[in-house]
Amino acid sequence: MHFVSLHDEAALALAREHLLSGAVLLVPSETVCALVTLWSNQAGRQRIYDLKHRPEDKRLQMLAASLEQAAACGLQASPRLQKLAEAFWPGPLTLVCPAENGQSIGLRIPANDFLLDLLQGLGQPLAATSANRSGCPPPATLREALAQLDGEPELVVEDMAASQSGGLSSTVLSLLAEEPQLLRAGPISEEQIRDCLLGEGH
Repeated sequence: MHFVSLHDEAALALAREHLLSGAVLLVPSETVCALVTLWSNQAGRQRIYDLKHRPEDKRLQMLAASLEQAAACGLQASPRLQKLAEAFWPGPLTLVCPAENGQSIGLRIPANDFLLDLLQGLGQPLAATSANRSGCPPPATLREALAQLDGEPELVVEDMAASQSGGLSSTVLSLLAEEPQLLRAGPISEEQIRDCLLGEGH
């Protein structure tokens, strides 16, 4: 396991190199500490499940730099998705959307400069989840995250600054049915989402 400071000039290149080689990373975000690997990396995905003791039926989130990047991996865009994306992304809102072959994807465009630069440089999305053991509260720090995990990620990106949202997990909203359904409360309220969809701004 290697450590690199978020503010180190080599951090982006090092993170990109590790991800392209199949690694799992522990990184900060504007919500909580996250475990990430390339969306297309099935072995990396399994490592994340093993590190967290995560149930196999709980899917990983997609982090992308844009809707176009997500659509290239099977996400199906809609006018409702576009409206919410314009209002709240980049930001702490995860939208569960239809995808190809009858699947679904929980997508977020993160409001974190390091992650956005990393996603843009990779040109492909990341699979992500909070860096806690399954069933435990999200960790407040990277060190707390490492203490919970069953094993170690290959690279830890450290940020000494506090997260912008105080460590809250993202709001999760499902767009799979005709009526949007709030699956998890978070920094963006149900009222803000409803107002946006009704065209009243946020």
